[in-house]
Amino acid sequence: MNKKIIFVILLFSSFFFSCRKELEKVSWDAQFLAPLVNTSLDIKNLLTGTFIQANADSSLKIVYQNDIYKLSMDTLFKIPDTTVLQPYTVPIQLTFNPGDAVINNSLSETTYNLHNVQLRTTTVKSGTILYTIKSLIKEVTTFKYSIPCAKLNGVPFSINITVPAAVGNIPGIYSQSFDMSGYVIDLTGINNNKINTIYSSLTASVSPLGQAVLVNPADSLIINNTFHNFIPDYAKGYFGQTTFNIGPSETKFDMFKNIVGGSLHLEDVNFDLKIENPIGLDARIYINNLSSINTRTGTTIALTNSIVGTPININRASESGGSVFSTFANFPLTVSNSNIKPMIENLPDKFGYSMQIIANPLGNVSGSNDFIHSDKLMTAKMDMEIPLSLVATDLTLADTIPLNISNNGTQNVKSATITLFVDNGFPFDAALQFYILNTSNQAVDSLFSVVNTIDAAPLNSNLRAIGKKHTRLAIPITAGKMNLLYNTKKLKLKVKFNTSAQPSYVKIYSDYSIDVKLVGDVNYMVQLK
Repeated sequence: MNKKIIFVILLFSSFFFSCRKELEKVSWDAQFLAPLVNTSLDIKNLLTGTFIQANADSSLKIVYQNDIYKLSMDTLFKIPDTTVLQPYTVPIQLTFNPGDAVINNSLSETTYNLHNVQLRTTTVKSGTILYTIKSLIKEVTTFKYSIPCAKLNGVPFSINITVPAAVGNIPGIYSQSFDMSGYVIDLTGINNNKINTIYSSLTASVSPLGQAVLVNPADSLIINNTFHNFIPDYAKGYFGQTTFNIGPSETKFDMFKNIVGGSLHLEDVNFDLKIENPIGLDARIYINNLSSINTRTGTTIALTNSIVGTPININRASESGGSVFSTFANFPLTVSNSNIKPMIENLPDKFGYSMQIIANPLGNVSGSNDFIHSDKLMTAKMDMEIPLSLVATDLTLADTIPLNISNNGTQNVKSATITLFVDNGFPFDAALQFYILNTSNQAVDSLFSVVNTIDAAPLNSNLRAIGKKHTRLAIPITAGKMNLLYNTKKLKLKVKFNTSAQPSYVKIYSDYSIDVKLVGDVNYMVQLK
């Protein structure tokens, strides 16, 4: 009996999506052998994942923020994998004694192809050096390989390597990868007069523990050095004057994710389109399209405002003492200067956008001091406030709820009657229904055979709720429905809201609440053995 009663409680707790934990706080009435659920819910319980603030008059508003687009470092530049193949040979046949240098402090430069991006320094977030040596010298050789321009905590990258002796025509081979994370690399080359250039130093000697060896010109040393998957954490230089076309693309908007039907009309919407630039780079931005997309209805509404198609100039950020100081551009979209209200009333689940970004439209005005941090990127975001003054007409919310009922003992429950007592202090009524789903998530039956409506609170002349409206719902669950419930893993809940005093807007205040009480009357068959 206990398992079945808990199941019934969980059914109704799901009505308030965010308050499942509250409704699971069960107290037992031993006299009636039925659980009682008592809870009081306010608007914060009903609007989960949303930040609610109170105005001076105690009316409420939703505050919502979401990124529309974030410029990635890869958009500006990407350091490609680069492999350097270096063969070393002796010009004539020579004998080398133990400890003699075969290669003495050989310097080599590698320049990355970054198109019109000119980097002077970078800090490596992640990346490796894949280093392979093949030696045809018939004695053990020792190598010192270093990258003087790459430093970790001020210490240059340097490794000592021992390569086995060749046996006949079979070379001695050494292969290893080295993590370069955290290294600061000067990319100005050996003489500090280049860009995108890394340099290395190599010394190779016959092992001091070996023997004298005769080396022929054919006894080459082949070094294969690959700079692999270098991802910068920081970079500085000149990022070029480049145009990037972004989109068309879409970003998710989850504010209305549970709404599956009906309409919502809002008295006001305040929507700020904000661009934050923490990159040391001037930019000119064109927003060619910003659209509200409701994939459920197939309705798309494009923004109409002077910002569309107009150049937006945003200055570069600055850095000092290890801190970055972003620049900002802010564009308020209101009901008087745009169609932002119908865009939000479209109940979008996505926003579509396309834009163009011109980097350094005035050229290299920084003297090659552009900079970028991997965790501080240019972002276009929405910052929205919606006063909770609204008209809801058949506004339908849906959610899918997992269900797991064990047949161990619960088959003795033949039917149940659930009584729901509600004192509603909100200015809307709510009709609810549960649907039993099969393994394909298709509804096979509804749980309740009648419409179950929780009545709205009464309103005064100012359309403010006064007191609470009491509703009592007795809901029988038959043996047939019980059998379906035993065999299902999911339920779908739909709740349909309608505000009072339509077509007038009604405000939601911070003192509004709804009190819920559940009582289960279970018909349980006891089997004697």
